[in-house]
Amino acid sequence: MKPNPFKPPYLTGYVAGQGGYLAAVMRGHVVNGVEQPAYALIASEAAAGEFISIWGNRDQSVDGANSRHDGKANTEAMAAAGCPAALKVKALVIEGHSDWYVPSLGELNAAASNAPELFSKGWHWTSTQYSRNLAFVQLFEYGDSSWDSKDGEFRVRAFRRIPLEALTT
Repeated sequence: MKPNPFKPPYLTGYVAGQGGYLAAVMRGHVVNGVEQPAYALIASEAAAGEFISIWGNRDQSVDGANSRHDGKANTEAMAAAGCPAALKVKALVIEGHSDWYVPSLGELNAAASNAPELFSKGWHWTSTQYSRNLAFVQLFEYGDSSWDSKDGEFRVRAFRRIPLEALTT
């Protein structure tokens, strides 16, 4: 039997050169009926990629920000609609990387399950809207998720995704 050469960092471990910590390993999304490769979910260092913001304007429905698993696509839609949280995340450059986004409900839930100690106490925005007035939030202290008014001020933590192979290089 061949040894497994894949030796990723431990969950919550800092991933050198990637701007943050391994928060979860995610199943790839299905695009046009084809499942995409799994990926590593990287949570930025809090000092560089966490801030307080509103999600967007109350009574503003954002087309394309409803995914429970694709925070990157949600964030693109939010930024196109002028949502402050998305605009600030997209402006970040951490360790040379500028592909940061607001995580989806599923991505932030996975981080809450796998790496809650990486996150500040209090509610964090996801990029998943529930309605024209509400978007989902995640609480790391107890693992709760709920929804709140888009004009409420909560924490935002920048995330990015990388191929699993990048964990071994």
